[in-house]
Amino acid sequence: MKLCRIFPIALALSVGMAGSVPAQNITVGLLLPEEMPGFDFVNGMYGLFKDEVEANSEMSVDLVYGGALGAPNDRLAQMRRGVIQMTDAADGNYASIFSDIQVLNMPYLFPNEEVAWKVLDGPFGDKMADDIREVTGVRVLGWWESGGFKHFSANKPLSTPEDLDGLKLRVLGPLATTPVEAMGASASRVSFGELYTSLRTGVVDGQDNSVSVFNLVKLYEVQDHLTLTGHSYAFGPLGISDAFYAGLTAEQQQVIDAAAEKAIAFNRETSRSVEAEALDFTREQGVEVVDLTPDQRAAFKAVMQPVANEWLRGSIDHPELVDEALAAVEAAR
Repeated sequence: MKLCRIFPIALALSVGMAGSVPAQNITVGLLLPEEMPGFDFVNGMYGLFKDEVEANSEMSVDLVYGGALGAPNDRLAQMRRGVIQMTDAADGNYASIFSDIQVLNMPYLFPNEEVAWKVLDGPFGDKMADDIREVTGVRVLGWWESGGFKHFSANKPLSTPEDLDGLKLRVLGPLATTPVEAMGASASRVSFGELYTSLRTGVVDGQDNSVSVFNLVKLYEVQDHLTLTGHSYAFGPLGISDAFYAGLTAEQQQVIDAAAEKAIAFNRETSRSVEAEALDFTREQGVEVVDLTPDQRAAFKAVMQPVANEWLRGSIDHPELVDEALAAVEAAR
């Protein structure tokens, strides 16, 4: 009799347990401090992701700011090992573990942000994301914009490739170094933390970064001209540990995917408005912002892209991606 009474209770408990959704915590390692004016397109993106996930599931999201969990490459390694679930590592960090992603850094690959988004959100971007997951164990939930295009700055206008001849430019990585040297400049690997001082003391004459980064480290104090060359698009994969994602229920995965889609949309819209504000601020600081004509930009492309593509074909794992990327851009125009 006791067994008969216990069995329905045990059965009910087992059914209830089978139908429950396990709680999950997502730890996100971020580079910037929580309050960083002008960079809401990064921190705000993850803040929105957190709000959406927690509002629509029992999962929690813990945002750890200010590089407290280590440098970008360290956090990327932690995500791959499952120590944390997400991080804001950008394209350059992923290049250290997945060389093919560098094809998206090709000089003058994208004519504007809208075409970049079409390519990243389309078949080419999907294939790249699948390859990243297979090689690195990181699932790409989407592609976020890291301030938009990079531009050259110096203490003189850089309206033609010949204007860079003889300058010492701070650029990082061989894909950036090769085009700079093709224009007659010398490339220097200066750490980000030493960039301001190196420009002030003449260790280097110029650099390239997005407008937001230019203002972040007050380069307007040591650079008179910012030329809107727009030679390279800065982006980041919105990555999550694939092992963690695979362990979620279908319902939890849907919540993650929906939150990521909203976060990416917020990022792109905010990045565009922030760049416009950043340009106004740069001009207010007395910097001459030089906008190039289509013909001037084409002249930079004619020098920079061929040597970069030659380097890519000899350096990435799948050199055919160079032509595939170019074709994807043409289809997206």
